[in-house]
Amino acid sequence: MKIKLTLKLTAIAIISMILTTSCQQKVDEKITLNVSQIDTSFNPTDDFYHFANNGWMKEYPLPDDESRYGSMDQLGKETSVKVQSLLEELANGKFEQGTIEQKIGDFYAMGMDTATIEEQGIEPLKPEFEKIASIATMEDVQAQIEHFHIYGINSLFVLFGSMDPNNSNMNIAHLNQSGLGMSDRDYYLNEDDRTIEIREAYKKHLVKMIVLTGISEVEAIEMSNTILKIETRLAQASFSRLENRNPHATLNKKSQEEVSQLYPNFDWKNYMTAIGIEYDGEINIRQPKFFDEVNKMMVEIPVEEWKDYFHWNLINTAAIYLTQEIQEQSFDFYGRTMQGSQEMRPRWRRVLGTTNGALGDAIGQKFSEKYFPAEAKDRMVTLVENLKVAYAQRIGKLEWMSDETKTKANDKLASMRVKIGYPDEWRDFTELEVGREAFVLNVLASNKFGRNYNNSKIGQPVNKEEWFMPAHTVNAYYHPLLNEICFPAGILQPPFFYLDGDDAINYAAIGAVIGHEMSHGFDDKGRLYDKEGNLTTWWTDEDSERFNARTKVLVDQFNKIVILDDLYANGELSLGENIADLGGLTISYTAFKNAQAVNPQEEMIDGYTPDQRFYLSWARVWAQNVREKEMIRRTKEDVHSLGINRVHGPLANIPEFHAAFGVEEGDALYLPEEERASIW
Repeated sequence: MKIKLTLKLTAIAIISMILTTSCQQKVDEKITLNVSQIDTSFNPTDDFYHFANNGWMKEYPLPDDESRYGSMDQLGKETSVKVQSLLEELANGKFEQGTIEQKIGDFYAMGMDTATIEEQGIEPLKPEFEKIASIATMEDVQAQIEHFHIYGINSLFVLFGSMDPNNSNMNIAHLNQSGLGMSDRDYYLNEDDRTIEIREAYKKHLVKMIVLTGISEVEAIEMSNTILKIETRLAQASFSRLENRNPHATLNKKSQEEVSQLYPNFDWKNYMTAIGIEYDGEINIRQPKFFDEVNKMMVEIPVEEWKDYFHWNLINTAAIYLTQEIQEQSFDFYGRTMQGSQEMRPRWRRVLGTTNGALGDAIGQKFSEKYFPAEAKDRMVTLVENLKVAYAQRIGKLEWMSDETKTKANDKLASMRVKIGYPDEWRDFTELEVGREAFVLNVLASNKFGRNYNNSKIGQPVNKEEWFMPAHTVNAYYHPLLNEICFPAGILQPPFFYLDGDDAINYAAIGAVIGHEMSHGFDDKGRLYDKEGNLTTWWTDEDSERFNARTKVLVDQFNKIVILDDLYANGELSLGENIADLGGLTISYTAFKNAQAVNPQEEMIDGYTPDQRFYLSWARVWAQNVREKEMIRRTKEDVHSLGINRVHGPLANIPEFHAAFGVEEGDALYLPEEERASIW
């Protein structure tokens, strides 16, 4: 069977290339998959990922400045080129001071002015280094933390305003662990060879960076030891990524008086005043044991050691906005050592990313005006409604869920808010001042502006019209406390969304993304929030037990996937995303079949049936080349599975995929029915 199928698909691929050529001459035909990138030397029943994507992977090898490059990254780069043209136009234009055009243009222009940046060196930060050097008392230490937090330098911890999990209509203050120079606590704690290698590289990196601020190597070595000691204490007290996924574990609301009693070695009342917050409500301590440790450190760590830590916080935060030498050293550790990238991204992409971080909503407005047609939004509205209908159908047919929970699940689904393309209200940047003095100072000013903006939310009703991604972002999200899904204009482009595309392609790509985000409302974490976004129990105990049993099947499947050597995928960490991938794909397939019943598409296009095109499109979305170091890093840090596992993981559980490609017992992607994960 497998030999016959391979031969058959090889013949189909040859015919398909002819069909593709002729189809390109008929502009009225639906856009479909590029079948020339299918590699029929792979058997789809054993390795569907490479069958669907190996041609793409060969056509788009990993660039030296990328640690991972896939379909989504490709779209991100293409979108960046569009944004760059907008920024270049504004940077070269003449606009009245204070206009959004002036702010975007000057911000980008200062970042691209390498001559000025090289000439200035670290001089723009000299007052900040002098301030740190003048610290003499523990009161000064706290004042420095306050000062840093105003300017977006997250020394020790971070305070932010966000929704109250028990009352999603109101924003409260949250305290969260922070303060590490490496991206995860496990890099400080684990003893495997790869982690030890990273830790040793980090020690050398600390010394080199400190030397670049004008300090002798001997003193820099002493400072690096102090910094690592402080960060290791913070790491030991930090929640793991898995613990941080538990919304009950990270919900510990206290009155401000209680916070002061629990952690008396830090003046919380003065801190709130110093960073500009007028608020007397509750504070959520997301990681209590971390703040227990911070409380101890405030009396156990000498002032001189805090000064070393602050010196590092400043240069590490500012590094990518300073000279080429400092940027290259920062990249050497975070890019080359951690991710495996061979060289930095072009300067324009780095500066674009920084400009986007400061003025993203304003850039998104310009992008949407130029690149997002109204008819795209209309078609997305239809797709979302079709997906909602399909999800409701699947909920109704669930054998494992009680009618009581089904009713509430359907209520939550019906209540789910949808945001498409761009916001109805654009953010006001009037108070942000952007000048031509120094790039790094513009970044700090934008950080302060963002700090003030977030402060203004605390103690206030939630603005449910706010977006949490700029409109040109190539991504999407579900927000559990708002019970909303959002699809920015950036992701509503090929290969995710074709305005005039074959239904099989669109439903498997953007349709599965829609279903994915919807499924987050019912994954292991999202299901804990009700239709209003409040953290509460709305499932029966029996339904919860049955749900957990079904998700454990998915956990166990992914825990058996070998990434490299003795490194396995983390089924617990990636569970929410894996549930959403499986749910999104099954829901979008149901919606696709519903659409086919009303408006049938051609049975065969390029030699593939509608179902085959559907699953090929899903696989193509996750085509990617990735470096080994990045595979390791993402497996440890990322809640998303690697691309190949986002394809094979769900498909092995889906009977319609088995039928479409003739998967049989003995094939690598075959799973007996009793071993398959079936949730939504």
